[in-house]
Amino acid sequence: MQTRHYSPNGTGSYYVANIIVETLKQTTNKRPINLSKVAQSARTTLDMARSVLVDLTGFKKLPGETLSPQLRFKLALVAVRFGAFQRAARALTWQEFEEFSGKCLEKAGFETQQGVVFKDGTRRWQIDIAALKDRVLLALDCKHWESPNYPSRFGSAVQHQKQSLRPLIRYLRGQSRLPVGEISALPVIVTLFEPRASLLDDVVVVSVEQLPDFVTNLTPYDRELPFVLDHSSAETL
Repeated sequence: MQTRHYSPNGTGSYYVANIIVETLKQTTNKRPINLSKVAQSARTTLDMARSVLVDLTGFKKLPGETLSPQLRFKLALVAVRFGAFQRAARALTWQEFEEFSGKCLEKAGFETQQGVVFKDGTRRWQIDIAALKDRVLLALDCKHWESPNYPSRFGSAVQHQKQSLRPLIRYLRGQSRLPVGEISALPVIVTLFEPRASLLDDVVVVSVEQLPDFVTNLTPYDRELPFVLDHSSAETL
């Protein structure tokens, strides 16, 4: 998927981003594209909205067309290139937000597994995304919250991430999905908006906009991050 008439640094980039974001917002739940509404909301002309969306979607007849989940995700990535990272993420559903976060991790070289569900003893756990790169394991909880990120709101999420990390390590080792020897594990909460605190009770909180830089520059030798070290060998539970 490529834009043939516009570039991220061009004079029309602001309107291209607007068109994509408004299209994403208006096509949730498989609603068809309404070109007139998209153009009006994006504050651009009908012709420009049609030109941009034809280039990006490949549709020849836009009114009435619906976007597949894959196409919605691709449009969001294009919006990121045009400077609308947070607005694009906000226009996605919470399920798409998780996938969006996973793709950021994969671009940084992590292997990801979404929707990890397992039992540890009598308790059932669920992790939105488990991500592994070399000997670094991330356990991510994705929060597609529309309201401000007050620290007090994260209480249960922080406790879940802390308490589930060791069981997750045991589960993955039992499944032979972790390398033998020491690994560094980190609990992370990914939010839609920039958090007011980047560290809550030994759990990292990062916005989806900050996520690419965070995971790209992540190192287990960073003493400011609350890594949990695990020295267990790979054993089947």
